[in-house]
Amino acid sequence: MKIHTPFSRASVLSMTALSVLSLFALNSCNDKEEEQPKPEEPAAAPAPAPEESAADTLAQAREALFNEALYELAQKVTDPSVFPELNEEVKVLLERMEAYYTELAKGAEGSMERTRLALQIADTLRDLSSFQKGFDAYTRAMNEFNALPEDIRSSADGQRCLSDIESGLGACLLAQRKVADALPHYEAALATASAQFEALAPAEDAEPKQGEVDPALSRCATDYLDCIRCLGDCQRAADDPEEARTTYMKGQEAATRLKVLSSSMSISYVKLLTALGNLDNAAGRAKEALTAWVTAANICKQLNNSSPRLDVKAETKRCYDALIPAIQAVAAGMQPAEQQPAEQDTAQTEPITPELKAAAAEAAKEAPAAPAAAPKPAAKPAAKPAPRKRK
Repeated sequence: MKIHTPFSRASVLSMTALSVLSLFALNSCNDKEEEQPKPEEPAAAPAPAPEESAADTLAQAREALFNEALYELAQKVTDPSVFPELNEEVKVLLERMEAYYTELAKGAEGSMERTRLALQIADTLRDLSSFQKGFDAYTRAMNEFNALPEDIRSSADGQRCLSDIESGLGACLLAQRKVADALPHYEAALATASAQFEALAPAEDAEPKQGEVDPALSRCATDYLDCIRCLGDCQRAADDPEEARTTYMKGQEAATRLKVLSSSMSISYVKLLTALGNLDNAAGRAKEALTAWVTAANICKQLNNSSPRLDVKAETKRCYDALIPAIQAVAAGMQPAEQQPAEQDTAQTEPITPELKAAAAEAAKEAPAAPAAAPKPAAKPAAKPAPRKRK
């Protein structure tokens, strides 16, 4: 996120993809505008609009608020010290989400819409670093989920929602250094994500299909890789680095099994490899750390060059830039920056080979370029003064 332009509160919900792009140098992958029906010619004596028309209008407005305002903008929350104006706008959206949730909660029965909204509110609070409020909001989302009918809870969408809630609970607890309390939530999130992944993942000996990855597989595999990394991070925070390494390796096994990764799967895999390299680096396993980091850096370069999406380019650029200093330091034989006595491995580690050093040097060449910022709209020409009327 290199560029930010202040904007007014009144313009938040009418932001176009171009204005979001100028704020973040990113682009949403689903920026398709809904087609609006053409207005009909008015009749001579127009009849009152039926109730269904009002309901349809409300549903369209609600969908626009949910998709464009919440899912597109709130997910781009960042450090308030970097973009304070943006976070103020997200807080305004948070108030609107709460007001909308209150209206939905007037219904006696639970609904998936209400559950998703409760989850989105919790995600936004967590992204704003309100971890205790976020935990309470995730708990509310879990209560909403448990109130859903069994067929909805057990559906693919329901199980993905459950995994997100469990992962969010774990994240809020881990941020508050309640590691022992966070672990069972991360384990539950991974168990759910693993079941979803196994239901759609190809067999290990299956030949990879050419073309794009099935969207459903992409979603569940991305969730699975993210859950693996989060659990591994929590296990490492619990002073169990070897268990964390065993967990991280499950991600490598999954990526090897899939053979072909979508953009979101690749980015999740890069983050997992980065975490694995960090752990090996802290344990003194320089060769293993460098191998994981070089693999991640090369994935970043390849994906950055091949993807037309600006959000993918921006994310891979960020991941790559974070990896290169560590790669260069370890390849040069410098002391690992993260070395911790509790994590050091007493076993003799293998030396870094000349081939791996060469691969590290190659990975640091030709860094991917940051996505170009959206051009500013051309200034409107000044209005010409109206001609004076002759008396």
